[in-house]
Amino acid sequence: METFIEQLRPGQAVNGTFALRVKKLLPLRSGAGHYLAVVLGDRTGQMEGRVWESVSEIDHSCRVGDIVNIQGQVVEYNGKAQIQISSMSVCRDYEADPGRFIPSSKIDPDTAREQLFSIVKALHDPHLKNLLSLILADNDFLNALFKSPAAKHNHHAVIGGLLEHSLGIANAAVGLAAVYPQIDRDLLVTGALLHDIGKVEEYRLNSHIDFTDEGRLLGHIILGVRLLDSYIDQLPGFPEELRTKLLHMIVSHHGQYELQSPKRPKFLEAAVLHHLDMIDAAIDMFNSAVENRAAGDDHWSRWVKGLDRFVFCK
Repeated sequence: METFIEQLRPGQAVNGTFALRVKKLLPLRSGAGHYLAVVLGDRTGQMEGRVWESVSEIDHSCRVGDIVNIQGQVVEYNGKAQIQISSMSVCRDYEADPGRFIPSSKIDPDTAREQLFSIVKALHDPHLKNLLSLILADNDFLNALFKSPAAKHNHHAVIGGLLEHSLGIANAAVGLAAVYPQIDRDLLVTGALLHDIGKVEEYRLNSHIDFTDEGRLLGHIILGVRLLDSYIDQLPGFPEELRTKLLHMIVSHHGQYELQSPKRPKFLEAAVLHHLDMIDAAIDMFNSAVENRAAGDDHWSRWVKGLDRFVFCK
């Protein structure tokens, strides 16, 4: 039977497999020796642990990101559960299932798929509809889309987070276009679905969300431009101006140079996309802050780095 962090209680013996999130070698108060402070995690949360014996050996045998087998005892320290670790070893041949260690989107995959194809079906522009139909007919891309996170930290940093984020913006785009008829609804919706397309190549999943080599070297904006261009090249007669607009929406969706945007939005739909992107990310971060507070009845969240503030939860 698998053991998850959320199930652990003081007094309980632990023999389970977790991801090593944090590892620090710290001096004992006496100054004579060191102990190892670690944070262990899985999809349900994380918990601090301490290693007091064989400290140097264990410290040199593992690194952050490893999947480790833990034996020990859960104790209560300063009002919080903590694992006193008697044994910690790296699972060298362990086939990691990312779903054990990384949370998944709360949107049901079948529901998300239905929403995605319904949005595409509702488009009127034949070029945009053909483009999205071509992309979604690529099973490798579609599988990657359903697994990819939208970020390593901060917003939608979960399995399937990219699709949840993209659908959130696309649905908001539909509603906003109904209020402002001057918006090209089909262009905005298509931009919403494609603005982060490069993230399917930017991130990889193992015991945690990490960057691919190309993701770290190039980033999702350049990867997205390259990927979208490759699909458009498969559509003879695709209007060049429309291609340029879609590529600009990818290039400018961060909005400001200080947010690593190569260009600032230079037409209405690109500007609206940037703001919807920011809104959807902020909503997820505020919601996550409330859900992940230390206790369910706390009025305030922990410090939220992505929002640069505490969040009032009452």
